[in-house]
Parts: sequence; structure tokens; C-alpha cells
Amino acid sequence: MIKLLYKGELIREGGIIKKASSSSTFISTEKHNILVDTSTKDKLKIILKNLPVKPDEIDVIINTHSHYDHVENNDFFKEATVYGSPKEGSYFEDYKKLKDKEIEIIETPGHTYGSISVIYKDYIIVGDASPLKDNILKLIPPRVNVDENLALKSLIKIRKLKKNVITGHDGCVKYSNFW
Repeated sequence: MIKLLYKGELIREGGIIKKASSSSTFISTEKHNILVDTSTKDKLKIILKNLPVKPDEIDVIINTHSHYDHVENNDFFKEATVYGSPKEGSYFEDYKKLKDKEIEIIETPGHTYGSISVIYKDYIIVGDASPLKDNILKLIPPRVNVDENLALKSLIKIRKLKKNVITGHDGCVKYSNFW
């Protein structure tokens, strides 16, 4: 089961980010109850309201990268092990240590060097590899990136998977909309 708990938000004024809160997605596998990105403190009530299990039943958090707007609620889920890329710092367990045959984690660098994406069935949760729908639809690298060419390669890699894309700050894009 997959459920988008909160679709995210990104507000810019004059090209400057004024407010950002990431999407937050719940995945239930045979083995784990997973949250991908926990968003910002001010979105916790929304996430909990939409969460189909009790907070202490979340045993895995996967962060697509370590920016504050994706990780602020990690500490609320006290029973969870937090996974991410070691390139993002020592805060995370290395995502390669997570064993669950129902999900796959791939590297999608460009926004950060350690950005990762989570594949579950017909969905891929991409964090800020595609912060907005237009990034994946029009193959536009995120404005905030460490390497624009790497970001573009990641967008192409994501599209080639032919999955529905849950963006970092703009909800879900159905694969059928790509063409």
C-alpha cells in the first residue's frame, strides 16, 4: 500500500524560496511501515491525520536527502530507523542496509550529491530530484542544485522507469502525463 500523506509546498517570491515543506509518503510492505520524507514541523498534524497506522508503528523512515524541509519530523517517530545516503552525512543509516524486497532505492543526484529515490510498485518517490511537476514533465533541472547536468541525468533516469512520480513539493504526476 502507498499513500501520499501530504503533497508538499514550495512558495517563491521573486525567485526566492519563502516557504518549503516536502511531500510525505507512507508505504506499507509485508515487512515494514515506511515514511518517505517527514516534511516540516508545521505539517506534522496533517501527516498524522492521514497516517493509516499509529506513529509508533512506523519502523522505517527514508529521507530522499537531508534538507530541513524533508527531515524535521524524523525525531517524532521514535521507533523508526532513519535511512538515507551516506553522502548526506552520518545522521542516516546507509540506505543499502535496508532490506525489503518490495522497495528499491536508487541514486538520483543533482539537487544534492546524495539524493535518492524510492521505488514501490508503479510509483517512484523522488524528493527534490523533481521538486515540482514541471521538472519531470518538461525535464527541467531543479533551480536549487549542486550539479545541473547530474540533475538532468537523474530526471531522464526517473522518466525511463515509466512510473508515477511523487514529487518533492508538488504532489503526484501520473506516468501517462509524460507523453
